[in-house]
Amino acid sequence: MSKRVGILTGCGKGIGLAIIKNLLSANKDYYIVGISRTSNSELDSLRKLYKERFLFFESKIEDSEKILEILDFVNKRFGEINFGICNAGIRSRLSISESSLEVYRNVLEINTISNINIAKKLISISLENHSACNILFVSSIVGTRGFDELPTYAVSKSALEGFMRSASVEYAKDSIQLNCLAPGFVESSYAENFKEKRKDLYEWTIAQTPMGRWGKCEEMANIASFMISEQNSYMTGTTIYSDGGWTAK
Repeated sequence: MSKRVGILTGCGKGIGLAIIKNLLSANKDYYIVGISRTSNSELDSLRKLYKERFLFFESKIEDSEKILEILDFVNKRFGEINFGICNAGIRSRLSISESSLEVYRNVLEINTISNINIAKKLISISLENHSACNILFVSSIVGTRGFDELPTYAVSKSALEGFMRSASVEYAKDSIQLNCLAPGFVESSYAENFKEKRKDLYEWTIAQTPMGRWGKCEEMANIASFMISEQNSYMTGTTIYSDGGWTAK
């Protein structure tokens, strides 16, 4: 396999961290650039273990100019960017009546606009380099299903999926693929707190999931790793659900 260079946002914990570990351990020809608003001991350990193949930058995903500078640096250093995984995002658990327009703007800025900013830059780099690129957005089943207290999150994810579908059609002829991975409830960094403080809601999510459990970060990482790989050469404009059967009902 030839060298593959990719960027991944929101890599400090949960699904993002699992994807980083999966990509770096699976193939010695992967060079990964992680972006997260803060570093931590696990990222430090990965930087030591894969010092030649893992670069890390601290940045807020909504700092659009800094993000573009990072992507330019990566392109100049490696001469290409083969894939991007846009995983960073925030949740807002408020009812519609409690969600001000400012909350909508903030969630949309981070979950949608910031990811579109990255995708546009990756597309531009790919066109300049005359190379293929595979872009994956980590969405959510909330983007297509109705949930109490998650209107802002739902809007941000459904808008992101709409952009993905349009961009995939526009750039398919240029060998640029865009897809979404939409997890259900996953045992990421918020899981333990959720189980403890929202026990009734947790039990409801289990009852709604045909497989009777939450997913694991490693399971999402396995899917994401395939979706940005050279093996995935024909899928574009698609949202893949990994939710234990929730959306099949």
